[in-house]
Amino acid sequence: MTREPLTAPVRVSAAGMYAPHETITNADLERMVETSDEWIVQRTGIRTRRKAAQTEFTSDLCIKAVQDLANQNPHVDLRSVDFVIVATTTPDYVYPSVAALVQDRLGIPTSSGALDISAACAGFCSALNIGAALITSGQTRNALILAGETLTRSVDYTDRATCVLFGDGAAAMLLEYDERRALAGMDAGSDGSVGPALYRTATRAEIAGIVDESGLLRQVGRDVYRWVMENIPQTVERILDRAGVQLGDIDWFIPHSANMRMIEALCKRVNFPLERTLTSVEEYGNTSAVSIPLALIPAVRDGRVKSGDRILMVGFGGGLVSAGAVLTWT
Repeated sequence: MTREPLTAPVRVSAAGMYAPHETITNADLERMVETSDEWIVQRTGIRTRRKAAQTEFTSDLCIKAVQDLANQNPHVDLRSVDFVIVATTTPDYVYPSVAALVQDRLGIPTSSGALDISAACAGFCSALNIGAALITSGQTRNALILAGETLTRSVDYTDRATCVLFGDGAAAMLLEYDERRALAGMDAGSDGSVGPALYRTATRAEIAGIVDESGLLRQVGRDVYRWVMENIPQTVERILDRAGVQLGDIDWFIPHSANMRMIEALCKRVNFPLERTLTSVEEYGNTSAVSIPLALIPAVRDGRVKSGDRILMVGFGGGLVSAGAVLTWT
């Protein structure tokens, strides 16, 4: 029995992004820890990453991403936004949510819903899929999807294995009802047993027998890499199957920009050409939830991504969790 493709009656009608002005170069990191530009580039592909100012928090970055969205798309009326969803692991507060802060500061009506989700590097795709589900169910007509991270505040700058990786940024997309069904193959997965491979403690300071009261980001890179290589190719197959398309139908692949070595290996594993893969890691580092839109939006603006292109997106990270979909750019 042939399965009907899983699609949602939505499209992305506007997009915006923001990267803080301060840049952390590999030379800057050479002065902090025992490392070198050659070592960082060879192992990660990262050359620069952005750092939020002392007065900038995740909500501020998200606000600026929405302002960029509005500047690029003057037709957008923020007063018509029905729901705000923010993907972040670095919220300003435990509560109020970043979404609620954004709603208030942008003058979005108080009748609009506001929700933060914590899905680490799968955050953007998770938020997009949740927004699509809300619209499909009829609960809302549209959703402002945001991803924002100030990861430089959670990085241990004495740990050269992690401090070279992460950067700050934000992105925004307006998701609206559209009968052309531009989103397909929505998928999510999780494996909490691998949580100790990538974590940040909070009210609980112990995980799998490890006690860490620092509240800083910790990662066992080899374990994350192994999990990605063993599981994400299957995730890709599942997304394509749910979308009712073949890999050859995909114009662009946007995996989470963890590091270039992982992206190169993943492209080989799923047999997709690297030259048709969009990344953000070289300029912005690993921005967790923000990495996929930071790769997509510049490619739309410089003309690489065109109307009608099919984009396979898959995020993966802390949890460990994954989320993805096929987006047709309209």
